[in-house]
Parts: sequence; C-alpha cells; structure tokens
Amino acid sequence: MYFGHSRFFVLPALILLLASCSTRPTYYIELQLSGDNVTCQGVEIEFLSYNYPFVLDSLRKINNPGPRPDSTELMALLENYQGILERSARMADSCDLLRENLEKLDNKSIQYRKMYPVYQRLEKQMKNMLDERHTVHQSYLEIKGSYDLKVQDWSRSAYKGFSDFKSEIPPELQTKIETTDQDCMVKKLVLPFGTWWLHAEARKPGTTNEKLIWNMQLPTDADSVMIILDESNAQNVRELL
Repeated sequence: MYFGHSRFFVLPALILLLASCSTRPTYYIELQLSGDNVTCQGVEIEFLSYNYPFVLDSLRKINNPGPRPDSTELMALLENYQGILERSARMADSCDLLRENLEKLDNKSIQYRKMYPVYQRLEKQMKNMLDERHTVHQSYLEIKGSYDLKVQDWSRSAYKGFSDFKSEIPPELQTKIETTDQDCMVKKLVLPFGTWWLHAEARKPGTTNEKLIWNMQLPTDADSVMIILDESNAQNVRELL
C-alpha cells in the first residue's frame, strides 16, 4: 500500500490525530555492542513521529524512478580489494618476523644464508601484492565515482517530495535527536503524545564497511519501557568504501 501525491501529504495530519490517542511512557534506550575497541557512547538516536522506511518506500513507488543503479561490479571489486588487504597484512607480518630473526643472526652463518633468500622472495611477493592492491583500488575509485553520481540522481528522483512532507509535520512532532551517554544509554526520555519510531545507525564491531541500522516502532503499552539495541534486532548493511 502507498499514498498517491495528494493522499501522501495528508500523513502529517494523521500523525497529529494519532497523537491524541496514544499513551506517554518513559523510555530507556541502551545500545549494546561487543568487540575490541567498541564504544557505544556518543551515538545519535533519532525519534520520529513517522515510519521513516515506509515514507521513503511510498515516495519511491509514487515517483517510480526505475531500478536503483546496480552495484554488483563495485561490490566484487571491493571484495577482491579486501581480500588483498588481508593477505598483504599477513604477508607483512611474516616479513617483519623473518626480518627480526635475520637481525639476530650472524650474516655469515649458514642459517642466515639459508633464510635470507626466503626473505627476499617474500619481500618481492609483498611488493607485487601492494602493486596489485593499488591497481584494484584505483579501478574501484573510478567506478565508484561514476556509481555515486548515478545514485545521487536516482535518489533525487526517488525521494522527491520528502522535504515537503517533513515541513508539514507540526513542530512538536518534529524529529528528536538524543545521544547515548557514558553508560551507552538514553535515559528517562519522555516524548510528546503520539506514535514514535526509533532510527539509529552504528558501525558493526570488527568491520570497516558494515553498519547496523535500527528502525522500530516504540511500544506504548507500559508506563516505563526499556529497549535494548544490539545486533540481534538490527539490520546489517554492507557499505561501499
């Protein structure tokens, strides 16, 4: 189901109507992410009086921009690049270890003469891999530049009218932004009467180009509501670098 142009912009009025029929709980939001060097403090969490993914999907259906630009080639290059990064990192570690062992040996010893050619081969392989990594990365950047322009054009067409939609929402129901504190929480949040949705994004621990996205309607069936945001209730999205 989606709204036509005239019906779609009635939605802000419907938001206000629903507000008068809703309860007003106190919310406690906690962000739980585990892993090395993970911080949950200072993450922005948005509270919206409308279902953000639904609105965007409705606009896309109304505007009918055609299929989103295909990223298959880019993702294949990205996967190749990341594989080279991992292999080159392991090879660099091996090179460093071998170099350290060589430095401990007498350069005239038999063991040194046996190990040094191995080190030379490994160092040459690492240089070749770095050259390959540079070539793949350059190809990726060139294709990504063209892809980004196509996506920008597509998004402008697909989501035309979103700014007009937001401008029609009453001031008291405009998006609220809260930031997690040192306990990774938003505490004692009381929102204006209405039905609210939560939207938040965070980097997935241990990754360079994956993020976790939360989109959920806030419950209104209790005076005090505790919500845990973790990987189990997030959408995992892989991004382009």
